[in-house]
Amino acid sequence: MKKTAKIIVATAACACLVGASGCAAATNSLSVDSYWYIDTFEGIQRTSVLDDEENANRTAEVLLYELNFEQPENGNAAYRVEYYTDSENFDEGDNAHYFKTTFYAKHFDWSTDTNEKYTLTANDINAMPEEDQQRITDGTQEVLYVLETEMRVSGRYVFGGDDTETTAENSVEFSDYMITTTYFRSARNSLEPVYSKQEVHTTSPAMLAPAAPEDMCRQFEYSYEVFYNFDCTKATYTYTEHYSDDERSDPEEYTVGGLNNTGYTLFDNNALYTAIRGMSLSESFSSTLSLFTPASFGVFNVRVTGGVQGELDLEADADIISALTSAYGEFDIPPAEENGDSTDNGEDGTQKTEEHSYIYYNPAYITAASELHGTTQTAWFAAVNISDSNGNTLSDEDNNVYRATMLRLTVPVSYSLGTIEYRLAEVVSVLGGQA
Repeated sequence: MKKTAKIIVATAACACLVGASGCAAATNSLSVDSYWYIDTFEGIQRTSVLDDEENANRTAEVLLYELNFEQPENGNAAYRVEYYTDSENFDEGDNAHYFKTTFYAKHFDWSTDTNEKYTLTANDINAMPEEDQQRITDGTQEVLYVLETEMRVSGRYVFGGDDTETTAENSVEFSDYMITTTYFRSARNSLEPVYSKQEVHTTSPAMLAPAAPEDMCRQFEYSYEVFYNFDCTKATYTYTEHYSDDERSDPEEYTVGGLNNTGYTLFDNNALYTAIRGMSLSESFSSTLSLFTPASFGVFNVRVTGGVQGELDLEADADIISALTSAYGEFDIPPAEENGDSTDNGEDGTQKTEEHSYIYYNPAYITAASELHGTTQTAWFAAVNISDSNGNTLSDEDNNVYRATMLRLTVPVSYSLGTIEYRLAEVVSVLGGQA
């Protein structure tokens, strides 16, 4: 088994952008809330369960993000990476550059849908403690969240500095993708993971200063499938390497135990960002959590810290504002004299009111929880508790207008090669909405 990217993203191009599912650890348990609903219902709302007959016309939450890339002014002098992110139709075509998430709930059958090691019969479930039996809705079935993600981006690595002409001999073109599916429990059950899979084609920078074009980057194509036992104390996963012409290696199987003893709440690596979406982010927030990461042969710890709440800019963030308000409507803002907005006099002497979007976000900073932190990812989540410019609360978590949606994510590329940005482009459909 090749050890691919031992990081919280699969590659710089393939950020592990999805929600998260966690096993409650022996210590430092981290609580999450279901902020993806307009209220904070701890269970899974019935309108989200799309394989129920009465929900035939209900929708999953589908979020579409556009990918952008910014090269640094004084970056790596040995080589560069160029992502093809200039096409207008970012979600289709040869140079598609998008990230899409699909979030809903469905039934999972422990007698048929899991690894044979963790299969349960009705008798097995009847012998469980009552609190475990309560998770089962019918026979051996349990209602779980499902998060599906798809990321695609193309580009090329070029040997030489910014002024070097690109040729076939000094460049490597790529077309990368990451497709994931993750099953996990409700917020009441700590979003415990049950199953996940990941299919990846990734092209990653190999070193700081390569001596030749062939040393610039490494390409991997592989898949993982992870099965967690009912108690979320161990996981069995398979790794399959993909070759050209649709050839694949024989799956290699591994089992990891002690997932409830990592010292922190454990989440599936595919599901990191939904877990952060469910956290009560603030300027003082700080928490370490564990990710089950097959590429690292087990558990990898990351640290999530909060920051100062910000407000979307009416001009710079017009695309994000449009995506939110088109799906969820505009927040009902009190008149200026009631909400404390500041005013000043214009050049003609008339009084003008300072303009605000009134869409606030909480930043989250994500780093490796080790002495060598590496790069830092920055994510923006729509604020649950919304305040005006003077700190007056305009809504609370029972009026969660924008569902703590992830609005933006920046992922630095290793070796000073630039930064990939994910920006919310469209809320295609709302969780539990009417089709």
